[in-house]
Amino acid sequence: MRNNSFSFRTPADIKDFENDPPKQKAMDALWNQNLNGFTQQGMLNNRWNTINTPQTTNYFNPVENNPKSDAAQITWSPFPGRLAYNFPQASQSQLNEMADTGHMPSDISNDPCSPSQGSQVPYFPYGPRGWQDEYCEWAVTRNKEGKITKVQFTCENPEYWHSLWQIDPNKVVKLYQQILDNPTITIGDLSLPGVVDPITSGPVYNPLNKWNSGSKSTSSGGGAIHLTSTPNTLQTEIGLATSSSVLRNNPSGTTGNTTWPSSEYNALLCDGQFGQKHRNSDPNIGGNVNTFVNGAFNVTLTNPPGLYIQQPDFSTYQTPNGKDAASFWKIVRGRKSLNDDHGNPLPGNFILHAVFEVPESEGYVVGDITIGGHPINWGSQIASTFKMQIVASAYQGTKPQGYDAVEDTAPKDTFAQPLQLFYENYFTVMYNIQVPNPVNNPISLLSNSTYVPPVIKMGKTGAKMVITAGTSTAKEGKPDTYPSITSDDATITATVTSVKENIYYAVPGNSLPDYSTAIYVTVNISEKTTEGPKSIFVTNAGQSKSYALPALLVVSPNAK
Repeated sequence: MRNNSFSFRTPADIKDFENDPPKQKAMDALWNQNLNGFTQQGMLNNRWNTINTPQTTNYFNPVENNPKSDAAQITWSPFPGRLAYNFPQASQSQLNEMADTGHMPSDISNDPCSPSQGSQVPYFPYGPRGWQDEYCEWAVTRNKEGKITKVQFTCENPEYWHSLWQIDPNKVVKLYQQILDNPTITIGDLSLPGVVDPITSGPVYNPLNKWNSGSKSTSSGGGAIHLTSTPNTLQTEIGLATSSSVLRNNPSGTTGNTTWPSSEYNALLCDGQFGQKHRNSDPNIGGNVNTFVNGAFNVTLTNPPGLYIQQPDFSTYQTPNGKDAASFWKIVRGRKSLNDDHGNPLPGNFILHAVFEVPESEGYVVGDITIGGHPINWGSQIASTFKMQIVASAYQGTKPQGYDAVEDTAPKDTFAQPLQLFYENYFTVMYNIQVPNPVNNPISLLSNSTYVPPVIKMGKTGAKMVITAGTSTAKEGKPDTYPSITSDDATITATVTSVKENIYYAVPGNSLPDYSTAIYVTVNISEKTTEGPKSIFVTNAGQSKSYALPALLVVSPNAK
């Protein structure tokens, strides 16, 4: 039964339109819609091309069901955990430098679960700070002597900023100006070149714009507004939590034993095919959620769902004049504490963006401060002194059955998997822009898109769109192989016009790019179509069934 009183709150309860109630109301509604969609997507699991991936039973969507529950804190280090695993001979100083610059000494296996069976590839994820893959990223400012003067840390999810742009792009510009203390930033700086939003007729947001790109920040570019590494998304975090709520039969235990000790959380990830092995974040999140379910609890991410920076431990910091280094830590967005929906205090801090910077009046800079006796030469040294967190909520339920490891389906049981839906012009521009990265591996800007669904106005006909799909049997130039594209709303029709194979990009949430099929469609929305999110089916030629991906499209009666 739908819980009409529940609404997903914005991260850290932040209200960017606090002085504009109509826009804040619109933002709250949009955010609730998006989070509900992400949750539905995660709870469905992968039914298209894997086995032992049932629809989740012990993860609950609070929009549908939100009984009284208890909150639990899950924490991890934001320092990229995979660095030490992949480069065990590196010194801590070398690891610190890698974490800041992304310059790696060698290639690594593209199959962390079976390294000997994988190929050697440049260190991933790719992107201007893709290697910072623990849901926390930072950008460093240095003076002409090369000393650090400022470090910006962010854990803000990209979906929020895409949603914010949908409500008011000018507000996004003002926030960039305020956060980066740079009034010269323009809407053009943040816009995707050559693309017009078909709903608003305005510009489209570029998530890797010049002011949110890379691990260096200067007066001419760079900065850390929100997360950019391809796996660092909120939809991924929700997917990680939902996937890990399926119990797995521990092969090292007795038959039917679903208990995984913390030392085997990495193995759990490989069995369940979710998350990235050897991160600090994914094994901790997945293992803890799985442990709750093993204890017969039903779980969800506590409202407001998000990734949050914790206050650093300043006990080993030493400043030149003996001043408390904590005074130089500034919370720019978010807050130290937050209550749940019932007014009860939640554990931990809810910091979204923080800056470590010494005022000029002190006569020294960040680089003159030491941590554990070592000068701060890298932003990663500061990152090592704080934790990240998510908060999960649980209530007593029934322990579900355990499943064996995830495997691929047989060909007859494999269906086309809808991945993302785009307006065609957006898809084309994003896909054709290559993103620079320190290891010089090709990757498309499309990898920095999100699962925030495109909007089509009620009654719109002839909308040119592209849906990407996995395990599709469609072939270029062979219409008899084209799939059918349908919706859970029969008043929506789509005609496939062409297909392009081997589209290479990292679907948001994935660490590595992979190949998918782009299906070009013309979409028609009836005047009788009801507004709201819609599910989309992609059905391979010759097959009569498939599974729909929820909330892939939104129908709107107006421009918003």
